[in-house]
Amino acid sequence: MELAATLALWWAPVIVLALLFRLIGVSGLRFGWLLTAIGVYAAYTLAILEGGPLIPLEQYVGALDWNWAGKIAAIATTLIVFAVLAMATKAVSFESAGFTLRQRPGSVIPALIMIAFLAASGIGLEMLAADGRSLSPERLLYQATMPGLDEELFFRGLFLAVLGAAIPSGGLNLLGARITVAGLLMTLLFGLGHGVGIEDGKPFVSWIFIVVTAYFGFGLLWVRERTGSVLIPLIGHNVINFSGSFF
Repeated sequence: MELAATLALWWAPVIVLALLFRLIGVSGLRFGWLLTAIGVYAAYTLAILEGGPLIPLEQYVGALDWNWAGKIAAIATTLIVFAVLAMATKAVSFESAGFTLRQRPGSVIPALIMIAFLAASGIGLEMLAADGRSLSPERLLYQATMPGLDEELFFRGLFLAVLGAAIPSGGLNLLGARITVAGLLMTLLFGLGHGVGIEDGKPFVSWIFIVVTAYFGFGLLWVRERTGSVLIPLIGHNVINFSGSFF
């Protein structure tokens, strides 16, 4: 019940904004695809929070402090759902999800500059937080691999394609990247997922986590749309998380 309530907290503002954008003619709204997007997001969330026991990782490597098994379950869920939807509809494809190594001409250098800027921002925020270094080998390995593999494949990959089918819009060209309503709402969900939840039966909101996560999420969205691929966002996400561990 808490998971269902948390999903409702995350989705309520997104649905309200989607309806508002549809009402003022900024975007369309396909309710069948919107329900699909909600279902896909729920499956991903369930996998990352509850899917760990299905991956008996600790039986082979011992006790772990980080949610490796949940992340692996989420990645597997993303790939399975992508395969099912790609076979069922043309709206979800390798191209629409950015599952390609090909980068749009002239996009790599701007994308790398953005990643460097985001990594520098992350280091700056860590220095301001002054919460100390965390250099355990497990943390460093986790931050160098799991965040990008999990969250980029899902958020800037599969989920962006599904939400784009649910909320089609022309988009705004921002320095060579087409930023759509779906992209903005995906970024909002990305922020809410890190800063809104239910703890001990009571809802909580951390505005700083919402804002900071949405900031990085928007930067990674820009790179994804500029390059047409999740490759550089995936690598960049891990660079940002890994480098922040040292400050």
